[in-house]
Amino acid sequence: MGVTPDDRLLVRPVGLVRFWALSKGIDVPMTAVTDVGVSKRKDLVLGLRVPGTHLPGVMTAGTFRSHGERDLWMTGRAEHVLVIELHDQKYRHVIVQVEDPEAATEALRAAMNRER
Repeated sequence: MGVTPDDRLLVRPVGLVRFWALSKGIDVPMTAVTDVGVSKRKDLVLGLRVPGTHLPGVMTAGTFRSHGERDLWMTGRAEHVLVIELHDQKYRHVIVQVEDPEAATEALRAAMNRER
């Protein structure tokens, strides 16, 4: 995950998540990011798999639909995950496991402030 020099958010699945997510990730302008934060994985609503993989306690990867909106999940066993909220994009939320979700949140918020 990262912000490119031309102010685009690029999130790509890695490892086994790459195979099971059935997605190449996202590449969106930073202006499409409306919010970012850290949540407990178990507190988030998963929704219906379309397509994706959910192995409880192991991995959640792929597209899930909830309340008429699509979310992209790319998580493993982490307790806390990064949640990126988007507007006018294929996905409403991108839920991703990163090494340090708090640091990733700060970095994305700084990038959001540069764009505004």
